[in-house]
Amino acid sequence: MSNFLSDLRNNHERIQRILLFFLTGVIILLMLPKEGKFKYEYQKGRPWSHEDLVAPFDFAIEKPKEELDAEIQAVKTKAKIYLKLDEAASERAKLEFKNQFVEAFNPDSSRNLSIKKMDKNLLAGQEILNSIYRKGVLRSSPELEGLGKNRQVFLLEGNTANQVQLNQFYTIQTAYEKVKASLSAERGVDEDKLLRMLSETLVQNVVYDDETTKKVLQEELDAISETRGMIPKGLMVISRGDMVDGENFLVLESLRKEYQTRLGTSENYYLILMGQIIMVFIVLLMFYMFLIQYRSDLMQNNWQVTFLLILIAGMVIIASLAERIPNINLYLVPFCLLPVIVRSFFDSRIALFAHIVTLIIVGFEAPNGFEFMFLELIAGIIAIFSLLSLQNRSQLFVSMLIVFITYSASYFSIAIMQEGDIKNIDLTMFIWFAGSVGLTLLAYPLIYLFEKVFGFISEVTLLELNNTNHKLLRKMATDAPGTFQHSLQVASLAETAIYEIGGNALLVRTGALYHDIGKLYAPMYFIENQVTGVNPHDDLSFDESANIIINHVIKGIELAKENNLPEQLIDFIRTHHGTSTVQYFYRSYLQNFPDGELDQEHFSYPGPKPFTKEMAVLMMADSVEAASRSLSEYTTESVGKLVDNIIDRQFNEGQFDSANITLRDISEVRTIFKKKLMNIYHVRVEYPS
Repeated sequence: MSNFLSDLRNNHERIQRILLFFLTGVIILLMLPKEGKFKYEYQKGRPWSHEDLVAPFDFAIEKPKEELDAEIQAVKTKAKIYLKLDEAASERAKLEFKNQFVEAFNPDSSRNLSIKKMDKNLLAGQEILNSIYRKGVLRSSPELEGLGKNRQVFLLEGNTANQVQLNQFYTIQTAYEKVKASLSAERGVDEDKLLRMLSETLVQNVVYDDETTKKVLQEELDAISETRGMIPKGLMVISRGDMVDGENFLVLESLRKEYQTRLGTSENYYLILMGQIIMVFIVLLMFYMFLIQYRSDLMQNNWQVTFLLILIAGMVIIASLAERIPNINLYLVPFCLLPVIVRSFFDSRIALFAHIVTLIIVGFEAPNGFEFMFLELIAGIIAIFSLLSLQNRSQLFVSMLIVFITYSASYFSIAIMQEGDIKNIDLTMFIWFAGSVGLTLLAYPLIYLFEKVFGFISEVTLLELNNTNHKLLRKMATDAPGTFQHSLQVASLAETAIYEIGGNALLVRTGALYHDIGKLYAPMYFIENQVTGVNPHDDLSFDESANIIINHVIKGIELAKENNLPEQLIDFIRTHHGTSTVQYFYRSYLQNFPDGELDQEHFSYPGPKPFTKEMAVLMMADSVEAASRSLSEYTTESVGKLVDNIIDRQFNEGQFDSANITLRDISEVRTIFKKKLMNIYHVRVEYPS
């Protein structure tokens, strides 16, 4: 039991990583649709390469989307328009006219008007209103705008719907003109009074019946059949070698959908689930083995592994949700977002492999899996190689334009092979591609978010920190100009070397610029800043001087944290001297106190030793550049001997033991440093005066 607990403690990080992969697999499995997978792969425009296929059950042939959409549009275009009579409105208008008439023609105001004439005026007005409302006054409505005057509509009168034309109804304007004309033709009436009263009481008594129109339209839409014919069980669907043309492709697609639906809802559910479990965990195991084999350093950091698995699971979840939303195409999902984000923090190999893992999982459930894999894989590769270094916003826009062109060209090539006719290409696919590319632009804010959440550092951030106008670098240039120049030279040496042996050149350059910021606390105690000839170390003991020199590492870490520098850059400050000793003061102490007690730790940097290739190169560049300033003459022999001695001493002290740097890398670094230093200190030929 004790051995088991001991093994558990010793391997807890590995166990955590395995649990992370297991949890990711479970999340992915929960999101995958639990339906069977049609075992035949086929492409439109290609021969059927499998055995003869016989219908295993009765199934309906689904209409193609274009045909179904055309039928729906035809029904909507010819949709029946329903109007209804508002009897209450016309009755209110007649009553209002009568009330106005009584008030206008009362005995007091109409003494000179006989009862007979009053009755004639009343009857004339009522007759005109009745004739207008029998025909109807149409109320304008947005649904009726744009319809032709001869458009047939249905007028509801009670439970009866009569077919009429729109132009048979009055409008308020034409009704007024009808009143005016009728009064002109009527003799013995007070035309002016009646015209005023009738025009004021005119109302619209025919209105658009939205409820009935929509109800009838929906009934007609529901009546549209989504299928056209049946294939009975046992009938030959397609024979080996037959071309998968339009009709055969339609039948096969119908069979595939019916097959997957039936299999997913049958007693085979658990077998399907078992197959998905095996498939998902094989793919994740492949990713695990890749990281172990080629990026073992990354596998030591569970936080980075978590980040990669979150991205993969997140893309699978988004794709699964997109497939469940009606009228949303899977190609709208920004799959290129994953490699773009991963490439911003890691190398291209990890970005590509993570992209492949995601596409394998999604592609197994996507319609037309081969076509999906081809389009998304090509687009992802182009996205990675067009963003080898994301240095500004415009670069991302240009890259996404290239990705859209890649999507479009790849789809066009597949479409013309399948359809054999440019006219049959589905142009809406280009809209989905554009949407996917547009969503991929979210990479920029997401990169910033992941930097803050996971503590990563992107190339964009490194470029910002590389700017010599950064407040820390400006302060160094002003208060410690010698250290600033030293840092620039170290950055140049380290960047050149790491570029040749392979590594993050931008990271090591940025680390080099900030590695000595701790000297800002006491710049005059460092020889590169002493321009007056006064050395404050002359008044200090050797161990006090060594403590000040060593302390610049501690002070540098504190200053970096105060200014919110990324942890990756702080690691360069921690490790650029490793656990080496302050040679000058250490040897001076030994010479002056040969018999004294000596604790070497008082003259040693706290460490840790460099644990990446970039940190190891920076240590070498820092020591070589500083020592090169003390040479009395610069020849090939003197520079070569200096570089070899310094790097050999660091190697023999074990300063590179924790870093993933090889002897071959170190040998190349030596050669590069020698060439660079000779170029830096090359003496020009003196020209005659």
